[in-house]
Amino acid sequence: MDHRLFDAARSGDTTTLHLLLQEDPLLLDRFSMSSLENPLHISAFSGQAAFTAEILRHKQDLALEPNQQGFSPLHIASASGKIEVVRALLSVGQKHVLCRLKNKDGSIPLHCAVQRGRIEVMKELVSSFPESLKEINASLETPLHVAVKNNQVEATKLLLEEIKKRDMSERIVNMENREGNTILHLATLGKQLQVLILYSSFTYQLGNNPRLARDVIISFVIFNKKDNKSFKKKKRKLLRQIISLQFG
Repeated sequence: MDHRLFDAARSGDTTTLHLLLQEDPLLLDRFSMSSLENPLHISAFSGQAAFTAEILRHKQDLALEPNQQGFSPLHIASASGKIEVVRALLSVGQKHVLCRLKNKDGSIPLHCAVQRGRIEVMKELVSSFPESLKEINASLETPLHVAVKNNQVEATKLLLEEIKKRDMSERIVNMENREGNTILHLATLGKQLQVLILYSSFTYQLGNNPRLARDVIISFVIFNKKDNKSFKKKKRKLLRQIISLQFG
């Protein structure tokens, strides 16, 4: 393929794009028959929103094409936090299709955004397709699992808020991954104090199972008797916060 097209995608040069299409009107069509990277993958990674929009105007189907690693342009833009590119990709329609595309690990774009803590991208993806909150990857992990697993506190907070807002709590919060771990298990094993506070607050506010918040206390207290002095101090502080939350 013409290297000038990829150079233009990196720099956002729409003038060169137009010239190349005048020379070869079928240039973009040939990418639909290839498993190689297409110009949208390049412009998505480079954050070139205007170039992305122009490619989409000529060939929308390229947004659905994976590269050799199985990443669609939306996966790439989501992981790298290129919010304007994400918006450009979602503006052409087929949001439910784009947001459910899976890479080789079974991850959708929201998984990728969550893993890197791309908050604004997460908001855009969830707003465009709320059902993505319950999508699972090859490890049976929801985006919430991925947030907790990677200790992305703000991402965890946002996901819990969105899950509660959309009345998806029962379906998502207690889901187990392939290893049988819920987000509570992951947070406890990872000694993620802030995430445990968020979880206990979330379950308490739901009010449909007041024992869940207490379960956090119990699971955290019995975890790892070899905790160092500093961590034990943090643990005591956390327990006081949770108990205060639970009993007022």
